[in-house]
Amino acid sequence: MSDHQVYAAVAIVVVLAMALWLALKGLRRAEETERRHALLEAELAALRDALARSTAAAEQASLRQAGLEQQVSALVEQQEQLRLRDEGSGGYSHAIRLAQRGASADELVRDCGLNRGEAELVISLHGRSAAD
Repeated sequence: MSDHQVYAAVAIVVVLAMALWLALKGLRRAEETERRHALLEAELAALRDALARSTAAAEQASLRQAGLEQQVSALVEQQEQLRLRDEGSGGYSHAIRLAQRGASADELVRDCGLNRGEAELVISLHGRSAAD
């Protein structure tokens, strides 16, 4: 073999070695990329599960809130009915309580908005002397 042929063979071997080295390096990069891809897929699946759980929890909270709003609405309606019932009886309930505690007709007129006749009637029916 001549020197030129030896140099050419060495050059070919060097080129083949470099090609093999580059191919192995590319294979390692591909494996690393595949591993990172698998990790990202697992993270994505976990995030989807967390989102599904959060959505379900939000729906449950929304249903609970709707139930509470209905209960509050019912309570507001009951309170309004009680207020109207108390207003319908005028100041009589309060006047009766005051008369039972010994209030005078003048106090009932002043504090409960009754006229003199109403105040005297409440005292005669519910005043301390009527209860004794």
